[in-house]
Amino acid sequence: MASGPEKKPVKIDELQKAVSENPDSAVAHMRLGTAWLQAGAAKKAEVALRRAVEIDPEYDEAWVNLGGILLGSWDFAGCVEVNRKVAERNPGMLLAHYNQGLGHLYLREAKEMIKCFRRVLEIDPNHAAGHYHLAVGLLEIGEVEEARAALDRAVELGHSPAPEFLKALERKDKYAGSGSENKRSDGRSE
Repeated sequence: MASGPEKKPVKIDELQKAVSENPDSAVAHMRLGTAWLQAGAAKKAEVALRRAVEIDPEYDEAWVNLGGILLGSWDFAGCVEVNRKVAERNPGMLLAHYNQGLGHLYLREAKEMIKCFRRVLEIDPNHAAGHYHLAVGLLEIGEVEEARAALDRAVELGHSPAPEFLKALERKDKYAGSGSENKRSDGRSE
């Protein structure tokens, strides 16, 4: 017995038919790519999304989805490049900055990562994952206090940090605490 109207899942065969009926529709290819992605077929999704952006090179949503696929397939440089172009063309597109920041994370480019997540937070100050990833970048460059503040805000907004990050923060806190005071040559604090 149904408790209410069920959402009918989009059928890939219907979307493929829409593409075959209108092969020059970037929107049709985008929808098909999104459906393939939701079905777990990343390679097929990538083909459809690449066709969408080939048809309409300024279709930002298709580019961002393609960037997400590149991120998921470990092509971090490709993800950064695709999302950088979208962010330049559409500076308010949060997901372009977010995906670009994740690409920089995996490329271990902390300063670039920080810039991206600061932009995410300019667009949406309550973006929990944005605060968390900003904390990750800040910790990487040794900004422990600012990293802790960003982490606290992320947690306040409902984000659950990775245990590895908490351990790294704790280690850096201990390290910073042991050497943060100015020491005189006789070993006493100033």
